[in-house]
Amino acid sequence: MEPSKVKERYQALKHQGPSRSLTRCNSTDLIPQVISQNQINLHSNICPKAPGVLFDSRTTYFNGINDDQDRPLSARVSSASITRQLSNVSLNDPKQSLTMNTPLHIRFRPIDLSSIIPMKDNKMRIYSNLTNSKHTDYFNLLSDELILTILRYLPRTSLASMAQVCRRLRSLTYDPSLWCRVDMSRKQIESCYLRDVLLRGTIILKMYQTTVFGNSIYSPNRNTWFTKLQFLDLTLATISSDCLLSLISACRSLRKLSLETLSLNLSIFEKLSLNSQLDTLNLTMCTGIDLDCCSILTSQMKHLRYLNLGWTQLSDQCVHYICRTIQSSIEQLTITGFRQGMTDECVENLTRRAVRLRVLDLSDSSLITDKSVTSVLHNCLYLEHIAFSRCYAIAPIAYASLKQLRQLVSLDIFGVVDERGLQKLHSLLGSSINLNQQRFSYVARPTYGLRRTSIWGLRTRP
Repeated sequence: MEPSKVKERYQALKHQGPSRSLTRCNSTDLIPQVISQNQINLHSNICPKAPGVLFDSRTTYFNGINDDQDRPLSARVSSASITRQLSNVSLNDPKQSLTMNTPLHIRFRPIDLSSIIPMKDNKMRIYSNLTNSKHTDYFNLLSDELILTILRYLPRTSLASMAQVCRRLRSLTYDPSLWCRVDMSRKQIESCYLRDVLLRGTIILKMYQTTVFGNSIYSPNRNTWFTKLQFLDLTLATISSDCLLSLISACRSLRKLSLETLSLNLSIFEKLSLNSQLDTLNLTMCTGIDLDCCSILTSQMKHLRYLNLGWTQLSDQCVHYICRTIQSSIEQLTITGFRQGMTDECVENLTRRAVRLRVLDLSDSSLITDKSVTSVLHNCLYLEHIAFSRCYAIAPIAYASLKQLRQLVSLDIFGVVDERGLQKLHSLLGSSINLNQQRFSYVARPTYGLRRTSIWGLRTRP
């Protein structure tokens, strides 16, 4: 029978009134399916507004709730079969009327309307029932070790997003092995965010040209805690003195530290002295260092090996004090930029105490003379590199005596002699000593040359 005649017969049956019980159909999201009597006991009159989807030729087996998954394919009735049953009904046949008095049971099944009902931004509406879903979550079946191995390849922003999914992922993304190396260079962050990063067990932290807002990294409810930081680079960072003090106060395991261009005070030096393993300190162009700070630097930091005091604007009294009391453990020292503070007497006292010096930079010391070269020659027997750049009071011929240092491999005298003088001096020193190789000092600095993704030879990115 044609579909149009089926609809006409259906309308006639509806106006005549129901002679048998049908289950209710109130939504276009449902489609009927004929089932046996012993499967369902829900009956109602036919819906006055039957949906046109009843006359479609689609089946009733969709991706919704799968109640018939154990039933064979032959038992899944389509709407087309219902149409054929209605078309064969004869209103005047008594046998048919007896059959019609028996209830016809219909089960309603959900259909997927995602293909016909679009949502905002062209996203499709998806219907799902999580309670009856039988899909296996294979990700949760993985061990913590395997998940941590996967998470090591994700950037920090992705880890922060995954921490908001569930408690298990939060504990995994906060694992110290994922936050061992952190690079926050050239970023603007709040002090509270810095605190959260440190609490995750960061060991290597690079904050080159980083701006930190806030006056403290401590939380009001948690004021006593210590970080695991061992390598900290704050070169050219913008951070207040109070915030810097709170950061240094939370450190007890620092080994290498760079505070280049920062403003310091006595309280910061007192907290620095509590790091007994500190062996590298970069104070290039720092301000606020007075005599009390120098006293802590030379008396309480007994394990310092690499120290950079270049252009720190120290007073003459501070320069003399450092040269008289410097620790004998110093192996590399940069003390440049003291045109009027550094004298031959200071160099004599310095070389007598720091007998383990391997690298010494005395550039831009206008008052030192040939006596300083002699002091270096007699006291620094293990010297490998020395710089007298722009020391104009030293005669160029005095540098030839440095040939007696057996381990010397490099001499920097920028701005002292011209090219012709360099060639003559090179012939006097021999081929084993290189001239003018390092224009800028590298002592205690975290990055030098092309190594921009590491500090002190350690990677800062996973």
